[in-house]
Amino acid sequence: MGIYGLLNRTGAWTVCRVTGALPAAFLNRCAGEGMELLEVCPEGDYALTLRLRSGDLRRAEALALRSGCSLSVLTGGGAPRLGRLLLRRRAAALGIALVLAALLWSRLYIWEITVSGNETVSTGAILDALRECGVDLGAFWPGFTSDSLRNLLLAEVPELSWATVNIHGSRAEVIVRERTDKPEIWREGDWGDVVAARAGFVRSVSVLNGTPLVRPGSAVMPGEVLISGDAESAWGGTRRTHASGTVLAETWHELTAVCPLSLPKKEYTGQTHRRWALIIGKNRWNFYRSSSFSPAGCDTITREWRLAVPGLFSLPVTLVRETDRACDFVEGGTDRRAAERTAEQALRDRLREALGPDGAAEETHVSACVRDGLLTVTLRARCVQDIGTEVRKSAEQIDH
Repeated sequence: MGIYGLLNRTGAWTVCRVTGALPAAFLNRCAGEGMELLEVCPEGDYALTLRLRSGDLRRAEALALRSGCSLSVLTGGGAPRLGRLLLRRRAAALGIALVLAALLWSRLYIWEITVSGNETVSTGAILDALRECGVDLGAFWPGFTSDSLRNLLLAEVPELSWATVNIHGSRAEVIVRERTDKPEIWREGDWGDVVAARAGFVRSVSVLNGTPLVRPGSAVMPGEVLISGDAESAWGGTRRTHASGTVLAETWHELTAVCPLSLPKKEYTGQTHRRWALIIGKNRWNFYRSSSFSPAGCDTITREWRLAVPGLFSLPVTLVRETDRACDFVEGGTDRRAAERTAEQALRDRLREALGPDGAAEETHVSACVRDGLLTVTLRARCVQDIGTEVRKSAEQIDH
């Protein structure tokens, strides 16, 4: 922004209209006096509008009279006019000064904390850890550093692998990343078998390491060893190794879902009741004594208005409105076909999760029946999946 734009925004310029027989003569006289004019816009042959410095207004009026023209002010004010107004009204000036001071003061304290990036660790647990570190509503944030808060937070919540705390005015933004479980690591010399995770008929065996104990067509039960870690040594005898491989087997899955066909339905009566409250910091003031509104059931809708301008400032003042909407619950029927489709889709999702990325369902059959008001949906599937899972030998097993 240039100097003219700054002066324009602060109100140090005035918009005027010049009317007369020769408005151009007025412009020439102003140029001869060295006056700065902006936004000169002709309005026909005998009038024009322009913007000039507020301090040059009296000189411009005199030059307009000498040029046979008249000068009228269209708009003015801004900071100079506001300053003169505030000098006459000291109470208003004091009020504005106090508001500005409050806004500046509020930006030095934390009045809002947001947490993102967490999935298994609750937001409440992270906020409690921050509170232990001294970060809470009303905390003086210049006394903290992002590095110190990060180290303290990671020490308080070991489930986190990374964290950062960014301060934006009076808002603290907490971004975290959670730890992921380390996969089981097999080291050289470890001994283990591949065992069956579920029952099935073996279709194929692919051995990467170890000795296969089953063949295609074999029936296996859960826990049965499929590939042994005892392998024949090239120098005779046996050697202990980490068995690995893939055992594809034909398996059967039966999944069931049950849901009622008659569910209570909510109907609003139209009766409402509102309550107001004011929250300042951690204190709450209710503008009501007790609620005389006691329907059979109700939904409470809470709406909050915080005294803040996003990205500029935030004060610990919140106006709360709670609205109770009375409702009754009546018995309502459920579309059986829609319920069957929903249950079937849920069962297929569960089956897909049980089979894993390498499994597939070759044949499925879905049946449904109603008994005592309950809809029972059953999914039976014939599948092919890898049933082998690697099991490490314990120290006692190794000794024996």
